[in-house]
Amino acid sequence: MKRFTWLLLFACLLFIGTFFLAITQGAADISLQTIKEAFFGFDYQNQLHQVLRNIRLPRVLASFLVGSCFAVTGAIMQGITKNPLADGGLLGVNSGAAVGLAIAFILFPTIQPSQAALFSFLGAFIATAFLFLLTKYARLGMSPTGLILAGVALSSFFSAISQTLSLQFDLNQDLAFWFIGGAANVTWAQLRFVTPIYVLAILLTLGMGKSLNLLSLGDDTVIALGKHPQGIRGAALLVVVVLAGMAVSLVGPVSFIGLMVPHVTRGLVGKNYQLILPLTIIGGGTLVMAADLVGRLINPPFETPFGAILALIGVPFLLIKIRREQG
Repeated sequence: MKRFTWLLLFACLLFIGTFFLAITQGAADISLQTIKEAFFGFDYQNQLHQVLRNIRLPRVLASFLVGSCFAVTGAIMQGITKNPLADGGLLGVNSGAAVGLAIAFILFPTIQPSQAALFSFLGAFIATAFLFLLTKYARLGMSPTGLILAGVALSSFFSAISQTLSLQFDLNQDLAFWFIGGAANVTWAQLRFVTPIYVLAILLTLGMGKSLNLLSLGDDTVIALGKHPQGIRGAALLVVVVLAGMAVSLVGPVSFIGLMVPHVTRGLVGKNYQLILPLTIIGGGTLVMAADLVGRLINPPFETPFGAILALIGVPFLLIKIRREQG
């Protein structure tokens, strides 16, 4: 527990440092004095104040929020499937949420945050149901390779649907930034809507650590202890749907966060989900904040979406994981 406390403290300090760099650095550097003035004496005519309050701050907060969502959904899915390669992006859940988002753009040309989130939730739910039906009836099973094959097939299927819808209904401009993963267009209105849902879902997630630990012992043991394994999985999947749908409604489908962060966290604290989940939440949010910052600094004033940067790290990480699982 002492090791966990030190790791949690380090993760919090890393978050604070990354947050500070993320709001001060970019195409326009912002000084500490300007930050203080923007918070306590906001001037609508000051361009830097406008950049900080209305562009950079919601962007950084959204980066943390979606990073923690994607990371913790990966941790939960790995816990309920006992599969270290499970991740919402790799298994098609995020792509399903993106289909829901595309349908929302078709039905509501002037889309509201609540509409985007609701349709993303529905898309993520349908994708999750498809995934478990496919692994159950297509004889792929829950093995790491079988689950990845099912996930890749579903992800490709839902991505094709999204692209078809965007071409058919001329949604390319509306959806372009969502499909490559970027937080530059997130607004305060979106954050105000999703934040209460996020806080509730994260609190529920933190309370699931003990139940996920029980699942690792096997269904027979869970039943012997008076618990219901299917009920635990159902509740966990509901939280996955909410978190994944919410994150996709803000920045689009982003892969690999839910694969990398829980794996690193598990290597540091072991297989106890009561320790894995809080570190994964902080680590995932910090990772995406850092990736978004790097994307802004590579070639200013042009930007590279953080989804592209994370893919550059995530693809070799996935290949190494698959090789180790097979070895």
